[in-house]
Amino acid sequence: MPPIDRPSVPEMLIQLERAYQHVLARQPASAADAQRLLGVLADFQWYSARLGSERWEQAPRPQRWSFADNLWHIAEQALATMQQPNDQPLRYFIDHGKEHVGQAAEIIAIIAYDQGVLL
Repeated sequence: MPPIDRPSVPEMLIQLERAYQHVLARQPASAADAQRLLGVLADFQWYSARLGSERWEQAPRPQRWSFADNLWHIAEQALATMQQPNDQPLRYFIDHGKEHVGQAAEIIAIIAYDQGVLL
């Protein structure tokens, strides 16, 4: 992802939480779906702590997104719905968020493999 002006990871996590709360308030959701969406946020919070701030901007491989890039991608998208509602169903936000949580897990695995460290 090309360099862009974006908030810090802690601020993105706060913004993502606000945006997800907005999405949940706007769309009826089962308790299970609401929990899954908020699980995306919890996973990003957990991975951000596990990676540590020194690795948030580190791309795991050339032409790959960093943790911060992945987080900003979903945060920016969720924040956009606060400004201009779209027709994306709640499960879209869940699926897309889980996709990027998976990429965060992959970043952990690549860094651990390349650097021989347990994160």
